[in-house]
This record gives sequence, C-alpha cells and structure tokens, in this order.
Amino acid sequence: MAAPELVFPRGGPRRLRVRRSWVRASFAVLFGVAFGLGLWGFWIYRTSPGFAWGTTGWDVVYYSVQLFVLGAEATNEGGDLPWQLQAARFLAPVATGSAVFEAVRSLFADQFALMRTRRLRGHAIVVGRTPTAGVIAAALAARGTLVARTAAGDAESLRNAGVSGAAVLYACEGEDDEPGVNVLTVAVASRAERDPALPGLRLNAHVSDPELALALQARHLSHPQPGVDFFTLGELVARSLARRDQTVARGAAPHISVVGHGTFGRALVVAFARLRSVEIASGGEPLTVSLVGPGAQEAARALRARWPGVRAACRLVPVETFAEVRALGAPQRVYVCHDDDGDALRNALRDSDLWRAGKGAVVLRLNRLAGLGGLFGTHDGAILDDLGGRLDVVEPGTLLRKATAPGALVHDDVYDLMAVSAHLTYLRNQRARGVAWQSTPAMVSWADLSDDLRAANRAQVRAIPDRLRQMGCTVAPAGDAEHGRIPEPVVDARAVDEHARWTAEKLAAGWAYGPERDDVRRLHPDLRPWDDLSESDREKDRAAIRAIPVILADFGLHVVPLDDDAGFEAADAAVPDPRGVVRGWRMFGRGRAEQPHEG
Repeated sequence: MAAPELVFPRGGPRRLRVRRSWVRASFAVLFGVAFGLGLWGFWIYRTSPGFAWGTTGWDVVYYSVQLFVLGAEATNEGGDLPWQLQAARFLAPVATGSAVFEAVRSLFADQFALMRTRRLRGHAIVVGRTPTAGVIAAALAARGTLVARTAAGDAESLRNAGVSGAAVLYACEGEDDEPGVNVLTVAVASRAERDPALPGLRLNAHVSDPELALALQARHLSHPQPGVDFFTLGELVARSLARRDQTVARGAAPHISVVGHGTFGRALVVAFARLRSVEIASGGEPLTVSLVGPGAQEAARALRARWPGVRAACRLVPVETFAEVRALGAPQRVYVCHDDDGDALRNALRDSDLWRAGKGAVVLRLNRLAGLGGLFGTHDGAILDDLGGRLDVVEPGTLLRKATAPGALVHDDVYDLMAVSAHLTYLRNQRARGVAWQSTPAMVSWADLSDDLRAANRAQVRAIPDRLRQMGCTVAPAGDAEHGRIPEPVVDARAVDEHARWTAEKLAAGWAYGPERDDVRRLHPDLRPWDDLSESDREKDRAAIRAIPVILADFGLHVVPLDDDAGFEAADAAVPDPRGVVRGWRMFGRGRAEQPHEG
C-alpha cells in the first residue's frame, strides 16, 4: 500500500529537497573521484617493471571499472602501488556501497515511509483529495503543522497515516453522492487505537450541506463525550473573513453591505453579529447591515428568526439597489457573497453602483475561481483593473492560513465558540442588572478575560449535555423558530447541579472557601453547600441554566423536551425530576422571543 502524502510546514519540503540533492551530488562526486584516481593510478602503474597485464588505454579503463566490484585483477600481484591507485581502491567500494544503499532505499521507499508515518506524533491527518481537503491541508502546513494526507478514511488508511499519534483529523472526502461519508471516517477514527499518553484526537468532519451539519452538531452537543466538530467550509471562511475585518464591526456607527444572501452571505452576517456583540455588551449601538438585491427581505426575516445574536447586535436593512444603500450612509465595506463564483464575478465587475456605494473596499469572495485574484491590480502579471485598489479578492486558503485557532487546527472548536457566547450572555445579563463595564474582572471582552475565567466558561458549556440529559431534553436545529425559556422549576432543580459542578471545578483548581473573594489566594465566598447560599448567590447558578437556550440559539439550535406527556413528581420529592414539568414547557414560554439583555 502506498504511503500517505506528507505536507510539511512552510520551508520543510525545500530543506528536504536540498538535503537529498546534496547527498546525491556527493555520491556522484565520490564516484567521479574514485574513477578518475583509478585511471590515473593504473596509467602510472602499467609502466612498472613487474606489471604483466595489458597496457592499452581500454585496459586501463577496464581495470578502473573493476575497482567498483572489488575485483581489479591488475592489483592482485601487490607491490608498490601509486598513491592515486591506493586511494581509488578504497573510495570505489564506498561509492558502490552508497549506490547499493540508494537502490535498496528506493525499492523499499513506500515501506520505510509507512513505518515513519505510523510513528508520527502531534501531526494532522487530512482525509480526501477534494478541493476542501487541499485548502485545509495547505492551511495547516502554513500554520506550522506536519500533515499526512490520505485518500480514504478506512481503518487501514488511517493507521498508515499515523492515527495513533495524530493530534487532529479533518475528514474532507467527496459528498456528492454520500453525504455521510465524512461522518463514517470520524467514526472509524474514534475507534482507532491510541497512545494512552497522548491527548485525545480532535475529529472534524466536513459536511457540505449546512442544514445536515447543524443537525449532526445538535446530536453531538447532546452527547456526553465531546470531541467531534461538523463544519462547512463556507462557515469557516465567513468567520475568518469577519475576524480579518473585525475593525468594521467596531466604532460608533458601523455599516456594511452584503450582496448575495445564500449560505455564505448569511454565515458572514452571523459572524459579524458575534463580533459586534462585544460592543453591544459595553453599551454600543447595533451594526447596520444593508442586505442588497433580490431575496433581501426573506434573508433578513430568516436571519432575525433563527439567530437571536443577529437580532441583538445588527440592524438588518433589506434594500433592492445600492441607491437605497447610500441613503443609509456609506458602508465601510461591501461584501459580494454569492455562493456561485460566476454570479459573484458578474455582480462585482458589472455593477458600477456597487463600486460607488461606499468609500471602503469591495470584498469579493471566490472559491473555485480563487486563482483569478492574482489577475487584478497594477503589479507584473496583472491584466485586470482592481478599481483603483478597492477590489479585494479573497479566497478560502488565504483566510484559513491566517486563522487564530490554537494548536493544529484551522478553526475554533465549537465548545470554544460556545464559551465566548456564554461570556457574552453573562455580560448582557450583568449589564441589564446595572453592573458597569469593566467594574469586575469578568466584565470585559473575551480577549481581555483571564485564563481562569475563560476556562470556567469552557467548563460551563461542556456541562450543557449533562444538564440537558438531566432535564429530559435534547437539542435540535431551530429552523425559523424562536428559542424558548426553561421553566423555572427546572431551573431551580438544575441550578443545584450547576453549583455542585462549579464547586468541584474550583476545588480541583486549588480554590477554598473564604468570606471575601481573593483571586490571588484563591478564596471564594460561594464555595459552600447550596443550602448555605444566599438567594443572590443562588441566582448566579440559575442564570447559568437559563443561559443554555440562549447560548444554543446563537448556533442555530434550540432545546427540545423528549417527552411532552411526562407527569409531575410527587410533591414531597427532595429534588423534583425536571421531566415532570415538561408538560408546562410551552406555558412557561417555549417558542416566545426573548428580549435582548434577558437571561
């Protein structure tokens, strides 16, 4: 079986090629020197009085060739040999041995490569030969990660790619006829034998259908064992593009325009909404997003319905033409986001009103035709005008190579993203209660949050599957429905569990009870049993439970009771089973819109 292709970090392949070139050049020089010295030495030695062999030029060449097979008969008589011939007698066998070694190495190259790849540690595996797989592999290599690429995701192929020691796997096989093929790959990888001393394998499955990806993510977020992410390339690119242009989501009155309202265009709006949420939490105004062209009204309605973060952080203004956009004020940037590259090119290059809508750049995202970006500009090789430097052609590979995800990843883990959402929900709740921005260590943006508080947010969202299971609920794609609220009896019951989880987490981190909070000495007044807490302290745990639907809604998901017919527990039960209040789920607000700043 052929060995997986290795994609080395930037500069790696070049150094490897140079090293092999020097080795081969050294073999050639060694062979030439040995043969030359042999010719020179035999030419002198043939004039010796005791030399009894042929003395023609061809004889000298023949004797010199024999040196390389350890059988130069003309030297068997011994005697005083010229130094040139003495040197050739030793250099020639070395050259022969080097040639034999190279031949054996070439003959068993695949086997040697397989042995090396199977023993790799900390590398990434990319499965598939699709364009998406190529983009992901190149981005990982550009970020300094060694990548093993394999065409198939069966157990043998993954073993040959070193799955036992890999840090991350991206399954990116074709999905035209088999939409679940990448899910099968991560299932096979999850059962592979691993070195117990290494961290768990991070599994990522590309799913080209956004709705299927969301449904799979919902099922995984309801599972108690995290570690798999189902993603679409368009969503990753949208997040990377928004992060690159995050300055346009800041300031007093930001305004962007989006043309093309398909999968990528909507994902970009959601990504900018998450960035603007920080400004909203600190008292800023919403980001104005003008959605331009046919279908803008429907896109605005769907975005508002599915994504509460968009409702809270964006003012969506659907318009038909860019003349109407100018009436709203010049946008900082115009994003051409058609899912089809041809439509995007036609729109960006043909619509002069689009060019003049604002003073900022016109950002054109290309996917399959990304190579056209190099044709625009004034540099050598450019053949197309770039609108005076205002046309900014971006492609997925470039954006993902600049991703800020930690370690051997090109995108943030879903739980890391949910942790950011949890923190933003906390900020909104605290602001609604009158807590001033930056008045406490937690009342700051995620970027300024301490490592301890970030870890606390991550632990909170990783406990969501447990809380859902205890409530007798699961997660499903939200569609166009509003997210609901958890009934208060359920909140009270699960707040006890949340406090127990938080207490265990703090104690494991070395914290202890203290009447006053002291972050330096790791003392906290809430490290007490639930019954000893004040109502205001209990409310913190209740807020974490109420936040679950809000956090999930930020990812297009909502909480669904598994059994609408469950009855109430007995009135004297110590801790009521939350399934007993599921009957009252709808009367407690399931399906109602939640206002911004409410927990």
